[in-house]
Amino acid sequence: MKIKYLADENIPLIVIKELSELGFSIESIPSGKRGMNDKEVMKYAFEKGLVIITFDKDFGQLIFKEKVNSKGIILLRVTPTSPKKIKSIIKKILEDKELIPLGKFVVIHEKHMRIVDLP
Repeated sequence: MKIKYLADENIPLIVIKELSELGFSIESIPSGKRGMNDKEVMKYAFEKGLVIITFDKDFGQLIFKEKVNSKGIILLRVTPTSPKKIKSIIKKILEDKELIPLGKFVVIHEKHMRIVDLP
């Protein structure tokens, strides 16, 4: 099963474009929907069956406190020094055949990751 991803607005468009060109199923928030709040992003992603990739910690609050539905979240807790570094980090995650983020809240740190089942 090929997992599809939605890159939050804090992921540079060039990163999304380059990852798509490498064959990953990753899309950005459509231009007509830019500026949506986090709940709206989650609703959009859930309805389309997309796992969200983001730097925004607020998604954890929405999932664990407010119980907003999600197919999965990958939260990047790394310093986004450049689009090249962001692309490298995301590419490594998406290439990891053992990491299945569906139904998971995955937190990526510089040296490790945490995976928690969604409620």
